[in-house]
Amino acid sequence: MGIRHKYRIANQRIEIDTEFQDNLSGVLPGFVHFHDSANDNEPLIQLSEEFESEETAFLSEDVGNKVIHTFSLEEETCRLIKNGNRYLFTIEEKGGAGSTEFAMEIGSPNVRFRLAPNPVHLKFSLWMAFAFAGIPRKISALHSSVIIYNNSAVLFLGESGTGKSTHTRLWLNHVKGSRLLNDDSPVLSIEDGEPVVHGSPWSGKGQVYINESYPVKAVVRIKQHPCNKLQKLNTLESFGALYPSFPPAFLKDNFFEGHICEIISKVISTTPVFLLHCLPDREAAEMVKETLYK
Repeated sequence: MGIRHKYRIANQRIEIDTEFQDNLSGVLPGFVHFHDSANDNEPLIQLSEEFESEETAFLSEDVGNKVIHTFSLEEETCRLIKNGNRYLFTIEEKGGAGSTEFAMEIGSPNVRFRLAPNPVHLKFSLWMAFAFAGIPRKISALHSSVIIYNNSAVLFLGESGTGKSTHTRLWLNHVKGSRLLNDDSPVLSIEDGEPVVHGSPWSGKGQVYINESYPVKAVVRIKQHPCNKLQKLNTLESFGALYPSFPPAFLKDNFFEGHICEIISKVISTTPVFLLHCLPDREAAEMVKETLYK
């Protein structure tokens, strides 16, 4: 039995029981900002470093197993596997050197894991476990860069390389009073029917780990363009703008996709969604700010 570490992420309690206590801060950079030893609420996730025999059998036998999604993480192969209400998330290292395995069950906070010799995959696996436990509760990470301005949040969406981080840097440089909440994977939740965005310990290369929460003022999807233009989207267009920014593996599963669609419906029923065609210039940031905060 290892040391139990308690965290509070998006107002949810996360517990990690692991033998990696000596270098956990190195394996999980950013989590230190979310540490909360006094948090005794019902946990969203209780993570323990132990595998039971039935879970090992689940991994080794294909009967009833369905691979939901396979994708690459650098040079490793990731799989989300389903068998009834039970799911496994695995990361297989290149050349079969080892694998990280997470066993989860719908409706249960208990997540058991077994790490490969290199524990660096714990951070991403926790991101997957958080999505697994959170999405049915209308809580999900979102691929987004988030600016805080006037005590509210603007979520900038887009595929990798489309300029989300560039645009938020323009806000930081030219819009006085703006701050960056998260540059890659904030957490979106629905609270009392309204969308709220939270900082998270997953922030990509930006490494911005801020434990704060704000109401969502607007959602803006970015596309590069030779001129600046901001277009407010209708309901169907808004749905399409948000959908691809949710965790892709869970969009492949009918159960989780249904809950993600409910989250999106709540957001677009209360929050304006825009499409921004833009250049990487100051005028684009100022145009969005003036439109949203008239």
